Amino acid sequence: MSEEIQKKDDELTFEQALAKLETLVARMETGRQPIEEMMKDFECGSHLVKSCRAKLDVLERKIELLTADDGKQGEWTPFDADNSRHQ
Repeated sequence: MSEEIQKKDDELTFEQALAKLETLVARMETGRQPIEEMMKDFECGSHLVKSCRAKLDVLERKIELLTADDGKQGEWTPFDADNSRHQ
């Protein structure tokens, strides 16, 4: 899988990436692809799974921060995805 395709896949929304993944899985399940194409689809699908998981991880962390009882009595703290991974 080329880096250019990976970059384009990373720019997809979660829903778009999931739809693309579902299409790849359906195509692979037919068993009608040459093995080389199936391996390319598998590689692309693996990358999409990682991309979706990363997007979900960021959202999960954001929810944790938004619902945390930090003693500020309802004051919101701005979310910074880059810094949230280091906390």
